[in-house]
Amino acid sequence: MSDLNLLYKQAILEHNRNPRNFGKPDAWTHHAEGLNAICGDLVEVYLTIKDGVLEAVHFDGESCAIATASASMMTEVTTGLSVAQWQARFAQFKQMMDKRSQDQTFAELGQVSTLVTVKKFPSRIKSATLCWYAVDAAIHGRPTATTE
Repeated sequence: MSDLNLLYKQAILEHNRNPRNFGKPDAWTHHAEGLNAICGDLVEVYLTIKDGVLEAVHFDGESCAIATASASMMTEVTTGLSVAQWQARFAQFKQMMDKRSQDQTFAELGQVSTLVTVKKFPSRIKSATLCWYAVDAAIHGRPTATTE
């Protein structure tokens, strides 16, 4: 097993067992729901944005291990970013998850970069990207997002 595959497995298991920033917070400024109807993933994201900065990012819902781990990692690497920085990070993430992309270096994404391994399983890409699209929807005032 390659080092990247091992890191991927460890990261997915750890973040699925102990998701960071999981649960509906007491207060938030932006919210959206993400649904992947084909596999049944449902993720709700709750953002607190003040002065253009994502001060808090939380998620809740019921989803597979990949969707839960991706959301958990996403909250860690995006909390504290400006909305503009978040948009740039989201663009990097989408490029990384594009099955046509051959680029394997996404150091700016931190542990999230281990999700590049999901591209080996195209049907799972939507699970890994759902929470990211939900945050994008929340930032833009849309109540829902889908990966369909």
